[in-house]
Amino acid sequence: MKKLLLLTVTVLFSMGIVLAQQPTNGAPTKQSNNCAHHCGNCPHHRSSATKQQSAVNADGIAMEIVHVFPTAKSVRNDGKYISVYDVSKTLLGYAVYSKPYSDGIKGYNGETPLMIAFDKNKKIIAVELLANNETPKFVKIVKDAGFFKSWNGLSPKAAYKKKVDAVAGATYTSTAVIKSLQAAMNDLR
Repeated sequence: MKKLLLLTVTVLFSMGIVLAQQPTNGAPTKQSNNCAHHCGNCPHHRSSATKQQSAVNADGIAMEIVHVFPTAKSVRNDGKYISVYDVSKTLLGYAVYSKPYSDGIKGYNGETPLMIAFDKNKKIIAVELLANNETPKFVKIVKDAGFFKSWNGLSPKAAYKKKVDAVAGATYTSTAVIKSLQAAMNDLR
């Protein structure tokens, strides 16, 4: 009986500590980022998402750029484009990020920021979805459909104008990607 009483007191005490950390409206406190809902829309999720930066390689180049240009050794921001160079300073191509142009464009669970890679003639060679809060299942549906290749070979103007259908089963995610890409291309055309 004493063990049961001790266990009950321990459990109630633990629950009291957990409940004391949460305000009565269920929102997380400013002291704790350990909320149960992981929505991506409460203040501490939004602030951590905006602080999130791309991983970089030893040369300081964003990994999404290295994924498309494996021999990249340096980059230079030329205003609208990021020029990508190899070790001998030969131009490999260009990269453009949809942010900040796509700020506010949301998919199923939040924004869908992109990196769009171009060849030396400024034709799209890859569209990469960056860190996001979309449901991995929906992102996989979009990738498996070959959706991100829809703009390959197009100039910024042609990519902006191209009508691409959303992917069934991942409509919100694919529609947000289309809008994010168009927002970035609008600035380049």
